[in-house]
Amino acid sequence: MSLVKPINTPSELSTLLTASASRLVVIDFMATWCGPCHQIAPLFESLAKQYKHAAFARVDVDKSRDVAGIYSVTAMPTFVFVKGGQEVGRIRGASPGQLQQLVAQLVGPAPAATAEGSTSKGKEPELSDTVSLLEFLDPSQCNCLNEAEEHGMKGIVSNKGKNQGSAWLESDADEQLLLNVYFNQAVRVRALVIQTKEVKQGPKKIKLFLNKPALGFEDVEDAEEPEAAQIIELTEENLEGKPIILRTVRFTRVTSLHIFVSSNQSDEETTRIDAVDILGMPIETTDMSNFKKSEDD
Repeated sequence: MSLVKPINTPSELSTLLTASASRLVVIDFMATWCGPCHQIAPLFESLAKQYKHAAFARVDVDKSRDVAGIYSVTAMPTFVFVKGGQEVGRIRGASPGQLQQLVAQLVGPAPAATAEGSTSKGKEPELSDTVSLLEFLDPSQCNCLNEAEEHGMKGIVSNKGKNQGSAWLESDADEQLLLNVYFNQAVRVRALVIQTKEVKQGPKKIKLFLNKPALGFEDVEDAEEPEAAQIIELTEENLEGKPIILRTVRFTRVTSLHIFVSSNQSDEETTRIDAVDILGMPIETTDMSNFKKSEDD
């Protein structure tokens, strides 16, 4: 599986930079007709595998002129280095030695490894090799049961990135919510982020279910593990942005994730969620349209 992420829209770029705010992002601006771009591509792929604590992305300038315009790219290949949302370096042209040198110079040391799902000396499990999976949502299928009419789930996930605006999700008749999240391809989920500005209304107990065509409250209220993939009690730290680490073995191939919020922190009448993020990696799949095209040719 390639660790180089294709970027096609400014929204996808924004999602990547937000998810990788604390690490180096290297963007390869290329074109299919560019010979030097193809020559240096294997090295770029190799660097992505070597430095997994950085993020590597590729932009086809002919398909994504808006993205190229953000960095005023006029020659291919151009490699743009971003850290903390700011450009920290740039290489114009296919220079293998310069590319290797600048990546090594800017990437920084790899974070100390920790055991899966555990912490060491207060450190969080390593998530630097994950991306936000919100960009892989299928909005046409995503829905939430018992959401308030003016504060629905789509308001916090409609841009396929972690909500930074003023919208929020709130329950309606009682404190329960059932978020049905569907992806447009299989993904591997490592962690969740669930935040709220009103901690008293924040979710407390949640149950996670996987790969269901449809779920209602009658399917989840009395369910226990292993019918539920995982049952978790959220802390105030979680509601402030601390990732909720999942049992990776249960979440290796996910096409839909169902989040049942059964209670909130202070038994408030309604539950409020201001932002949701799902961290992990997409699972590379074969695009059958390529075979169809070849047969037609």
